[in-house]
Amino acid sequence: MSKTDATAPAPGAGFDLLHFLARYGTILSLVLLIAFFSFMRPEVFPSMRNMFNVLNQVSILGIIAIGLTVCLVIGQFDLSIGALATFGGYVAARMLMEIGPANGTPMVVAGVVLAVLFMAMIIGIINGALVSYLGISAIVETLAMSFIVTGVILGISGSRTISPTEIPAAFKIIGQGNIAGIPNPVLIMIATALVLWLFLEHTQPGRNMYAIGGNKEASRLSGIPVKRYALVAMGICAACAALGGMVAAANLGAGRPQGVGETYLLNAFVAVFIGASTLRPGKFHVLGTAVGVLMIGVINNGLSVMGVPSFWQYIVQGVLLILALISASMMVLRR
Repeated sequence: MSKTDATAPAPGAGFDLLHFLARYGTILSLVLLIAFFSFMRPEVFPSMRNMFNVLNQVSILGIIAIGLTVCLVIGQFDLSIGALATFGGYVAARMLMEIGPANGTPMVVAGVVLAVLFMAMIIGIINGALVSYLGISAIVETLAMSFIVTGVILGISGSRTISPTEIPAAFKIIGQGNIAGIPNPVLIMIATALVLWLFLEHTQPGRNMYAIGGNKEASRLSGIPVKRYALVAMGICAACAALGGMVAAANLGAGRPQGVGETYLLNAFVAVFIGASTLRPGKFHVLGTAVGVLMIGVINNGLSVMGVPSFWQYIVQGVLLILALISASMMVLRR
């Protein structure tokens, strides 16, 4: 006997509105938002320049949120991504400052970027080890790790920001340059999304992660090394957070020891949870996260071009998140 999708309507049952809204409601909402803002500000919002502006604005958030998706796929949380984003941007800028702007060739910058990604991944692996092998709550442990990372950065920096003149131009190109008119941060976000989508959807480790997120005990009994995958997922999440922080530092042209990654922490969770109600209700996946990130970008940009007070951005995001969670919960209750 063949298996059937538990969320799919039975043949001949007619149009299932709840099933349609649960799978495509978020995408429909995104299309309606774009249409609404285009109608309200036709001279500004629907222009190609503004579309690239929206993508550029959410690129850093997208990189961090896509990495967080991998962590949530296996049922773990990581509240240290904000601190790790600040860590990535500041440490890369500090290393390049020590090397000297004149010596900051593209090869040197690439080496520094890889070194910072490796250090962030080690921190993520430590998070995974403490959570999976010692049974510590992921929320508590990663929150504690964020305090540690923040304290270390403030200690080594003396709360001093690294100025643009101390950073080589080759590093700033990462956040300020473009290829064929497409901003580099957007290209980095797309590349990150593509790599992790292929990893989760088309490799055996990715399928194992989905299995762990669906039923950890059944996965363990089937021979999947559940604890080991927590190290992998949280290592990837940490590396993506640091990458987002480096793009932010390159975009700003400065290495700030605080107040960088924290601005993306909550929005990253909002984007991922909105994405969990897209196409696969109740499941985290990269395509859904991409839709969630775009929705946040469209809302923020659209309300800004309309001159709406910024506090409405938070209200609208909160309402959309609640509606997305309600939609996913209804499908779970039906099943």
